[in-house]
Amino acid sequence: MKINGQRLIDDLKNLREITATPGQGVTRFSYTEEDRRARDYLARVADVYGFRMETDAIGNIRIYPPESKGSTIIGSHIDTVRNGGWLDGIYGVMSGMEALRAFADHGAQTDAALMVYAEEEGSVFGSTMTGSKFLTGKYGKADLTTLKDEQGATLKEHLETCGYLSAGNDNTDFRMDFSSVRCALELHIEQGPVMDAEGLQIGIVDTVFGMHVLEITYSGLGNHAGASPMIGRRNPMSAFGEAAVVIEKAALEAGHGVVATIGKVVASPGGSNVIPDSVRFTVDIRSNDDARTNETVETIRSLAKEIASRRNIDCTIRDAADSSAIPFSRNVIDRMAELAEEQGINYRVMDSGAVHDTAMLAPYTEAGMIFVPSINGRSHVPEENTREEDLIRGAQFLKDFIEAFK
Repeated sequence: MKINGQRLIDDLKNLREITATPGQGVTRFSYTEEDRRARDYLARVADVYGFRMETDAIGNIRIYPPESKGSTIIGSHIDTVRNGGWLDGIYGVMSGMEALRAFADHGAQTDAALMVYAEEEGSVFGSTMTGSKFLTGKYGKADLTTLKDEQGATLKEHLETCGYLSAGNDNTDFRMDFSSVRCALELHIEQGPVMDAEGLQIGIVDTVFGMHVLEITYSGLGNHAGASPMIGRRNPMSAFGEAAVVIEKAALEAGHGVVATIGKVVASPGGSNVIPDSVRFTVDIRSNDDARTNETVETIRSLAKEIASRRNIDCTIRDAADSSAIPFSRNVIDRMAELAEEQGINYRVMDSGAVHDTAMLAPYTEAGMIFVPSINGRSHVPEENTREEDLIRGAQFLKDFIEAFK
């Protein structure tokens, strides 16, 4: 039973045009006009096939074929980062839709349902996987007002504006009932260079990296850039520069796939002719082993403090986020590997350095993820791309696995 590969590619290209930044990558934030247009596109496709579409109070979408009770959940997200790529998230959504259409086209029944998770990227509220965190109870009523966008508007206000949450109805139980769910699946681009470099066709995800984020603030003595001699300066920017080098070194020396990233830096007051009085930056540390991640976190914490002490500046460190490594179902992994070997596909069981919604569901049901290669490993940028034959192969493999996983 074959999917319609060209139909999938056409869908993805159509959705690529739904962006707030035409010609500069795809920008499709949750709870915006672009998000609404993408949802309307899904609704039109679902309507053609008589699929039932439901939206919960957080904005998560479920799409069911007429006969399905949703024992197998397939899906991803439709939101993007700013100036992001055209495949991240939406590829898994439309591949799930295409799988459902393929069953319908061939008159075959399936108990699968498509899930579209809201606000996966965290572009609006700075919190990733918002929709799946509500589904699993990691987030609850209090988070409706603690999560705020850059203008101070709360998640609750966004949900009420979109009509997902009725005013005064915030006592809703947002959690999902997993009692009848036997498997959750997600197809995604790799977002890294491994598969493309090794010529792999399918990646089967073993473990999603755990993550710990530190927010480090160096506070020194702000002063005039020209009138302050180099000797005696208490410059937090110089401390940051040294820290950036030793943090990279710490991750390299940790080995075993540990990665550390400084992704956000804010200097205050931020003038070109002013020695800053403070520099605040984030450090994102990840690996597939929680003990190794924690060890690297403590090494970086110690190094950051040592630099501050030696340079006579203050250092404060806040633990901004923490999540454990999440292994996927060994049964699902083994069954995917068997299917790949039966089909003669060049595959590899591998880890995911990026966190995905399906990982949030993994403690509650059997779960698994499938990767297809990203050209040159590029993602979250306008240059993000995957060969069409790989996109079609991944969607076909997803459909075949749904059919085989009885």
